[in-house]
Amino acid sequence: MTYLIKFKKWLSEPVNGYIIGLFRVLYGLFMAYEVANYLFTGMVNAFFVSPKLNFPYEGLEWIKPLPAPALNLLLFAMLACAFLIMFGVFMKWAARLFAVIYLYIFLLDKSLYNNHIYLFILLAILLSFTNADQFLSLRKRKLPGITVPRWQQFILAAQVMCVYFFASFIKMRTDWWVLKQPVRMISEAMPAHGFLASFYKSELGINTMVYLGFSLDFFAPLLLWYKPLRKWAIIPFALFHYSNSKIFGDIGIFPFIMMSALILYCEMEEIPLLRRWFPKLTQKNTALAQPIVGKLTLGFLIVYFTFQLLFPLRGLFLPNDLDYTTIGNRFSWRVKADSRTVSEFKVILKDPASGEEGEINYRGMVNNVQIQSMLYDPRMIRTFAQWLHEQGAKNGLPNAEIYAKIKFSLNGRPPQYFVNPEVDMVKVVYSPFQKLNWVMPLEK
Repeated sequence: MTYLIKFKKWLSEPVNGYIIGLFRVLYGLFMAYEVANYLFTGMVNAFFVSPKLNFPYEGLEWIKPLPAPALNLLLFAMLACAFLIMFGVFMKWAARLFAVIYLYIFLLDKSLYNNHIYLFILLAILLSFTNADQFLSLRKRKLPGITVPRWQQFILAAQVMCVYFFASFIKMRTDWWVLKQPVRMISEAMPAHGFLASFYKSELGINTMVYLGFSLDFFAPLLLWYKPLRKWAIIPFALFHYSNSKIFGDIGIFPFIMMSALILYCEMEEIPLLRRWFPKLTQKNTALAQPIVGKLTLGFLIVYFTFQLLFPLRGLFLPNDLDYTTIGNRFSWRVKADSRTVSEFKVILKDPASGEEGEINYRGMVNNVQIQSMLYDPRMIRTFAQWLHEQGAKNGLPNAEIYAKIKFSLNGRPPQYFVNPEVDMVKVVYSPFQKLNWVMPLEK
């Protein structure tokens, strides 16, 4: 029997459906919290009203933001979908609608990109292919027994495993192992007081975070999928994600989603909470709840996971420095790949006719997140320059030149300019397959 046949047989084995049911409840709960936070903090106003421009993805410029009231209405629809997912009511359609709306908003501006938002969208898509709504839900169950085919649990676990795998992949570089960056800079920026603060700031603490962070990510498939090791690994992984929630102030509910996802690697009897609440459900049940998988679903999942394994690697084959320019970085699970400390951020407008030039006060044009994103993506600087040029033309300066003096320190290196400050950013050309000669080379 070939490995492929064995794997297919393994995927068809029955597993307790209450595991994906519990994950669905937790996922819906955290998504409701996340979307409510968008509404309460005024996300629409912060990104689509106050800024004068957005930064679309190359090739997706046709995706435009709706008026603010419509965007807020979409957020309320997402909130309703999150609750439907949590309660298991119309879960499949709610998950699909949630993913579509989230993806639409997500693609409106590059500065909105975040690995954890990308993961949330993908998990919603995958949940819509499962029968997670048949367990721990308010709807009346239609399936016999308490099992689902293993593939329904596996696709969710495999997606989360992609995060671990590629997170370890990006740590295999000099900055992580020799410079201990960006861990060192993150440690230095942490408050000097609080629980374990002195440890995190010590050399021992930095080394621990470097080696332990890599080890947990790299060995995650073995530690979480191999049952004899799993019972010893769950608590360290939970503590790892909890500590991340304390160390990093910008990752929101991501650690808690990752902690919730740990149950996807377990069997029913390994989860004390379910074992205590539903003791009868921990008994073995070999009756399948539905046919294994339809051809269309199987075809989609094959294409989906092929994409998930190959697309994150595209940056390795592009001509520009992946870590420095971040071209090929998004949608690749490059979690906390570097840290940048800005020392200069000036945008200069020059009138070539008179030779006069002046610094632009850009604060009312873009928000802080967009400014921060320009430190990572030179294409966004180009987009901003072209927009400023258009504004100049509308105000009687049709030939205005735009120069960017943006200097930062990458992972503790001496500060250097990101793009050539002597080059008119309006005239620069971008192609993902060409070396960008207007980006300053990284001083190693």
